[in-house]
Amino acid sequence: MKRTAPEVLRAAAFGCAAVALVLCLARDRADGPRLDVLAALVAGAACAGAWALMTRGAPAPPPPGPAPWRGLPSVLPRDRVDWCAVTGMLLVALAPFAAYRHAALGEVHEVALVLGALPLVLWVLVPLPVLWSLLVRPLPERHRLLARDAREGRVVAVRFELEAGEWVRIIDEENRRLVDPEPDVAQMLKLRDAHGAYYGVQPQGPGLFGQSPVGRFGLFAATFRGGPVWVVWPDRWEAVLAVARRQGPPSYPVAVVSETGEMVWGYSAITWSDRYLTDPANRLPTVPGAAARPLRHRPSFHAPLHGRLFASLGIALAALTPLLLDLVSGAASAWLGALAAVALAAAPFVASRAAARFPDPARWHVPPVQDFRVPGSGERWGEAGPDATA
Repeated sequence: MKRTAPEVLRAAAFGCAAVALVLCLARDRADGPRLDVLAALVAGAACAGAWALMTRGAPAPPPPGPAPWRGLPSVLPRDRVDWCAVTGMLLVALAPFAAYRHAALGEVHEVALVLGALPLVLWVLVPLPVLWSLLVRPLPERHRLLARDAREGRVVAVRFELEAGEWVRIIDEENRRLVDPEPDVAQMLKLRDAHGAYYGVQPQGPGLFGQSPVGRFGLFAATFRGGPVWVVWPDRWEAVLAVARRQGPPSYPVAVVSETGEMVWGYSAITWSDRYLTDPANRLPTVPGAAARPLRHRPSFHAPLHGRLFASLGIALAALTPLLLDLVSGAASAWLGALAAVALAAAPFVASRAAARFPDPARWHVPPVQDFRVPGSGERWGEAGPDATA
C-alpha cells in the first residue's frame, strides 16, 4: 500500500524513538556522552516536527473515486492494526523505566535505585490492556452479532445523507454549577434520512488511553460529508434490545458504510430507532463476498492536542539531554531521570484528555453548548430531539 510523506514521517518518528529505547536498554550508562541515543531522539523530534508542519491545517483527503455500488457488504472487518500506535504504546510502557534506569544506575545507592524503579516496573502493566486491544482489535459482542448477521446474508439497513460530524457539548439537567459548568461531550455523525429526520451515530468508546476511534469518526465525517452513507443494524435487533433493557449501554451496534466501501463501527441510540428497525422494507440482503474496508486513520497536527503531547515529550528530552551528554552525575542525574520518566508516563494521559476536550474544527462541526437546564435547548434536533445523540 502506498504511503504518503506524512505517514512516512510519523512512522520514522516512532522508529527513531524505538531505536533510542533499545540503545538505552542494551547498554548500561558508560563513561562519556551517549551521542547515539541523543542522535536518535533528535532525529525522531525532527521527524515529528516535520510531520506537524506538513499536516498542520491539512484539509481532509478527497473521497475515493467513484466505484459501482455492489450492494451491502457481507464482510464487516475489524479495524486495521495501526503499527505506529502499537509502537507508541510499547514506548509508553518501557520508556519511563528505561530513562530512570539509565539515569540512576551506578549514580545513587541501590536502595534508592530499587525504590525509584519499582513503580516504573509496575507501570509497565498499565498499558498492556491497551496494547492488547490495539493488536487484537476485539469487537464487542453486539458488533460481533452484527458482523455475523451480515455474513449470514441479511441486515437492517437505511440510506442516509451524512450532514456533518458533530461535536456535541451538553450540560446535564442535574448540573448545579452556574459559573463555567463543564459539559459532557459526545462525538457523533449527524445523519438525515429521506424524510428529513435527523439521526445520530456515536463511535465506540475509547479506553483509558491509546488510539481513539474519535479520530476515525472525524476523518469519516470530513471525507464523506454531504454524501450518502448506509447505517447497518443487525437483523436480530430484538435480541440486542432485550439485552440492552437489562444492562448497558442502551444502544444498538451499527456499521456506517460509504458507497465506496469504507466503514466505521459505532452505536446508535435505542430511542428513535424503531421507525427504521420495524419497517420490513429495511431488511435487506448482503452481497456474498463483498467486503467493506475500515477507514485508514490519517492523524493530522491539532495544536490543542499535539501541542500538549509534544510539551510533555519535550520536557523528557530536555531532562535527558544533560545525562546523555554526561554533564551531570549522582543525585542530580537520578532526579533528572525521574523527571523524564514522569513526563513520559504523563504524555498519554495529557493527549487523551485533550482529545476528549478540544475538537478539530477541520473535521468536526462544533455547535454551541446545549444547556438542558434551559427549556427548548434541544429543539435544533427537530423530530429526533436530544436523545438522538445518546
